[in-house]
Amino acid sequence: TIALKDAILPSIQFEHPELTRVLNWLKSQVITETKGVFEDVTCTVNGFTFVFGLGGVHGSVENTIVESDDEFVIIDLDVSSYYPNLAIVNEFHPQHLGKTFCTIYKNLYEQRKSYPKGSAENAMLKLALNGVYGDSNNPFSVFYDPLFTMSITLNGQLLLCELAELIMEWTDAELTQCNTDGLTVKIKRSEVDQLEKVRHEWEVATGLQLEEAIYSRMIIRDCNNYVGVYTNGKVKRKGAYEHDLEWHQNHSALVVPKVAEQVLVHGAPIRSSVEVHPDIMDFML
Repeated sequence: TIALKDAILPSIQFEHPELTRVLNWLKSQVITETKGVFEDVTCTVNGFTFVFGLGGVHGSVENTIVESDDEFVIIDLDVSSYYPNLAIVNEFHPQHLGKTFCTIYKNLYEQRKSYPKGSAENAMLKLALNGVYGDSNNPFSVFYDPLFTMSITLNGQLLLCELAELIMEWTDAELTQCNTDGLTVKIKRSEVDQLEKVRHEWEVATGLQLEEAIYSRMIIRDCNNYVGVYTNGKVKRKGAYEHDLEWHQNHSALVVPKVAEQVLVHGAPIRSSVEVHPDIMDFML
């Protein structure tokens, strides 16, 4: 058995009664397996609903277009290598491997930072870092230790909720998304400095680092399916909107996400965009 209170950092606490309720519920749980533990565990704060799960917390506005303008800006804050750094900073480790695990794990993370994003070396080390978390819940892996798994996933969710609560407490920002390793807010430009103070306070308290991105526009179906347009014009695609795929992924009907992006981001007409689409392979199933 695993008592979840043994996995949760004692420093975590909330002001909002709904988040406190979830924290206390989690601390009261004793589990014998890790599958299906977090079914229907939700709470709503300032109209935003957090959904807790084994892989991480998530939540999102749905079927909505959110835009930056002269008064508001959309800011995305992602924790840098969240799950590996949670283990490194808090010295979480599979019990049978000891604290030497943390030293080697940190060394891998430092190696990854020495390679540019998008390089094969960076991708390989990212896979090595994240694979340890996944394998910690695999009984056939050398890293197997479900308490380690729960320490990562529980604290990952709760610390992100702490950040969200701080932002909502000290600014009038609206949460638009929260998903596993980061969150996105629509905030008044006049409150950006206050957001920076809150962000810094959280980083100091947790020992983690936040990476910032600014969107000019987000077209959101739900938390796993959206298009985000950065201020530099680059586009982030998730879920149903992805079309720049790896070879092992499903390339069926790529005309759909490609035309959807043209329509939603650039205002292109639907029918004629499909009819003149240049790559016949994108119609293949």
